[in-house]
Amino acid sequence: MQEYTIQRSARRCHKANRPFEPNERYYSVVLQKGSELVRLDLSKEHWNGPQEGTVGWWASQMPAKPTGKLTLAPTQVLLDALERLCEQPEDCELAYLLSLLLIRRRILTEQDGNVPSDEDTYLHLHHGQHGRTFTVQICHPDSESAEHLQQKLIELLYSES
Repeated sequence: MQEYTIQRSARRCHKANRPFEPNERYYSVVLQKGSELVRLDLSKEHWNGPQEGTVGWWASQMPAKPTGKLTLAPTQVLLDALERLCEQPEDCELAYLLSLLLIRRRILTEQDGNVPSDEDTYLHLHHGQHGRTFTVQICHPDSESAEHLQQKLIELLYSES
């Protein structure tokens, strides 16, 4: 049996680009885009049924506002998120910030040995337990994007318990 990795809910409507409200019903669809599977979440008003190339779809409901505390996502989830972010050049600042946090928490370490000459523009990181390596572009966020990046980082790092 082959396993597929499908990203978590974006918790926002793909078409309207707005967050889902607590208890709001929405639809998730998985589409075949080349060799990748892509998940899109759509609000009820933007759902017109499964489109061509749909692998699967389902209805969900956004949880009610939690009364519990926030808990840090598991290490494997954070590493998978970093891997996805590194593949998307527009998310280089977020990938860089996440990698710094993972270094600080001693989840990732800087890789020893033969480091290419691009050492001033990339971090070469290693996760010893699973043998995974990451090459993260060094991006210094500007002050205008700090609040947006902080919110995105919180969404990546924490889940409601």
